Parts: sequence; C-alpha cells; structure tokens
Amino acid sequence: MLHLFRVEQIPSQTLTLTGDAGKHAASALRLRVGEQVKFTDGVGNVAVGTVVDLVSKSEINFALSNHDFVPKPTPTISVLQALPKGDKAVEAVELMVEVGVDEIYPWQAQRSVAQWDAKKQISAVAKWQITADVAAAQARRVWFPRVNDLVTNLDSLQGKFDQIIVFHEESAPPVPAQIAQNVLIVIGPEGSITDSEREKLKELGAVEARMGESILRSRHAGIAAAAAVLSRTARWGQ
Repeated sequence: MLHLFRVEQIPSQTLTLTGDAGKHAASALRLRVGEQVKFTDGVGNVAVGTVVDLVSKSEINFALSNHDFVPKPTPTISVLQALPKGDKAVEAVELMVEVGVDEIYPWQAQRSVAQWDAKKQISAVAKWQITADVAAAQARRVWFPRVNDLVTNLDSLQGKFDQIIVFHEESAPPVPAQIAQNVLIVIGPEGSITDSEREKLKELGAVEARMGESILRSRHAGIAAAAAVLSRTARWGQ
C-alpha cells in the first residue's frame, strides 16, 4: 500500500512536497524517481503522485494522476473521551483514529484526573488534532478525523447524535445490534462515570452497554468500544 501524505489542496498535474513532509519522504522513506505515494486533502479527495525530481533532502516534485473522490464512510463514529492523565491521551487518540473513529470530543468528566483550564484547552486540543492527523496518515485514511473543543457540560451534546452508547462496567446489555448513522460512544475516566453523569446521559437518550467481564483502562476502552460498534456496521462488512 502506498504511503499517504496530507496536503491542503490537490493540484491537477504536479505537486511539490516540502518542509517536514518533504524531509520525511526524501530522507526517511528515501523515495526515488519513479516511486509512487498517495496524496489526500483529508476530506476525501485523493491522487497518486509519482516522483519526477529529487530537488533536495527536503523537497520532492511529483506528477499527479488517478485523481478520485472517496465518499465519507458511514455511519459516523464519534467518541466522547474522558481526559486521560498526561501523555496517555496521545495513545488513546492514536488508537481510536487507527481503528476508524471520525470525531473525538475531549471530556472534562467529574472524575477526570487531568484538568484543562482555558489556556490549556487551546494547546491540548491542538496536540490531540496533530496526533489524530499523524495517526490518520499512518492508517491510510483519506477522511481525517476531527478533534472538537472540550466538553464540560453534557447538555452541549443535546440533539447532535442519532444514538449515544455509554460503555459502563455495571451495564448488562451488549452493544446494540442496530447502529444509527451518527453515533456517539461515551468513555469515562479511570474512576468511572458518576451516577449523576449516567443520569444526565440517559436524559439525552443514551443507552448503556458492556464489553465482557474485563475492565479496560480509559485510554484503551475507546478503541475497543469503537471496534465493537464498527463490527455492527457495513464499514466492517456487516
């Protein structure tokens, strides 16, 4: 499978890759004349690039061909992820993006150890987005996921989703057999979701589900829950 690079816009005939991406292509991947990669703008447009000129160790010229548009996958899978502590968030975001999550909502849950003030929110959301972009390219995704602003009030989710599934260790039902077109998965913090949060989510129309007997770490629960949901959809062959 061809290596994937994201660019702001895909030209019709030629493209020059520079900066960090150009350095990675020239020095790390050691691309040579005639070799091919794939480009995407992150919103479904793709093209194949053939190396025509190695300008420098950080600049490569490509001839473009095979332009195409890939429709956005459905259903849309979003995750409300309670803030993991420290750098554990990076792993959580990487795993969710690699498995196929489309949107991520950082959540300041009542029992979240990590706390984002107004200043921290800006840098942290940006870091999550960069992590998501890198993971999307690694996973060869041509629709790049979006990291949304921090959720501090669950009422802000009202009306945004067709289905909300809360994964909780005390729940009995399995993952719903029918998955809506726009679904939100809720992943709590290490200390679990509080009773008041569970009640609020139920008021928003959420149903609860459970993934077996094992209790997963918060940073690993997102990928497991997303996989369980995706397995019920056409995206994974159902």
